Amino acid sequence: MMLSENKADFRNLIRNREWEEVKRKLNQMDNFQIARLIEELPIKQEVVLFRLLSREQAKEVFHYLSRFKKENIVNGLAQNIDIISLLLKDISPDVRTSFLEELPGEVSKRLIALLSEEDQRTTTVLLGYPQDSIGRLMTPNYVALQPQLTIDEALNHIRQNGEMSETLNIIYVVNREGFMVDDIDIKHIILASPTQKIFELMDHRFVALQAEDDQETAIRMFQDYDRVALPVLDTKGVLIGIVTIDDVMDVVEKESTEDFHRFGSIQDAIINPLKAGVFYIYNKRVLWLTTLVFMNVFSGAAIANFEDVIESVVALVFSCLYL
Repeated sequence: MMLSENKADFRNLIRNREWEEVKRKLNQMDNFQIARLIEELPIKQEVVLFRLLSREQAKEVFHYLSRFKKENIVNGLAQNIDIISLLLKDISPDVRTSFLEELPGEVSKRLIALLSEEDQRTTTVLLGYPQDSIGRLMTPNYVALQPQLTIDEALNHIRQNGEMSETLNIIYVVNREGFMVDDIDIKHIILASPTQKIFELMDHRFVALQAEDDQETAIRMFQDYDRVALPVLDTKGVLIGIVTIDDVMDVVEKESTEDFHRFGSIQDAIINPLKAGVFYIYNKRVLWLTTLVFMNVFSGAAIANFEDVIESVVALVFSCLYL
């Protein structure tokens, strides 16, 4: 079913309060499709639909929503503190940080106060890094092992602690002080003998990011080393988080969009195009439009001056166009 048909169908179901049918249809959709649907619904209906999602669905769908829709959802749930608290707890620390940093300061403080003490500490630390740094992108949810563990002990540790990890493709090795000493592809651990030690699989060759590095550095390193995740270290070499490829792709997409709109001189309006007035957009683009008009006038005049020459060598002009 097309998105437009889905939207009309859901609007009717919500209007008629057919909640069971709404839930049934939602369960037939993937989380990205649900997010696209919410993006198309009016404010009141988008909040109602979001509340009908399961806790797991809500966590994943929230990740795909635009900043504008995320704010609408949180504002719409303002009277349901328990729901907001669970939502903020469930989403990954990096997504939570990215969302909170885009809100007004007072709103962010109010939402941070709803978190557990541990989540408050994590969020405060991440928000403390420079805005465009790796520290803002990283998540503390990863699995780390110590070198002296056997493969059997390591697999037990992964089973017990891996559920909340952002990724399990790469497992990180740290010493007792938390300093990173290596990273190991999960397949090497799975295929190893149960009695082998982790240090027997190590080659001490790994690449890592610094928390203070800018996000452009992460983009280049992911391109150069073809990784799905990279560890993030503090200035002393202690492992403090990881950055995944999907986090970096979000940055690339955001920067590409900003560059596109900056080229059209409407970067401020795109923050909320629905609220941008006609005169505001006009003021942003009038310089570009005027420049284009003058360029057109001068290029037309130049062509007119050489009209006789062009007519005499038409074949040459067309051959140049197709070179």
